[in-house]
Amino acid sequence: MRSNSGDYEILYWNPTLCRQITSQSTVKNLEWATQNCSVSFETIGIWPENFDGTDINSVCKDGEEQFLVCADDFGKIRLFSFPASQPKSLSHSYRGHSSHVTAVQFMHDGVRLLSAGGMDTSVLQWRVV
Repeated sequence: MRSNSGDYEILYWNPTLCRQITSQSTVKNLEWATQNCSVSFETIGIWPENFDGTDINSVCKDGEEQFLVCADDFGKIRLFSFPASQPKSLSHSYRGHSSHVTAVQFMHDGVRLLSAGGMDTSVLQWRVV
């Protein structure tokens, strides 16, 4: 399992032992089933200039590893090709929430996703076409 720390590090964990993995060689060539960390090598391109580490609230890749979606503090859902590993990766931006978007998640079919709004307290369903 991997997570991000408050100082923008990627942390690796062994959930069976409830311990952090500190040896990079142990996780070097792993393929990850999910992508929910906003700070990773696969998400370098989702960060526009002048964004700070708290502006991206949620990240998710689809099961086929075609798309990466992120939710931000400005009410936008942005759809990228996966991985978005180049700085300033191209994306499509969509607006449906009236304030910040707290979470986004692909559904199992990989065609639809759900987003949760903050102040608007809404849940929106989106379809990738």
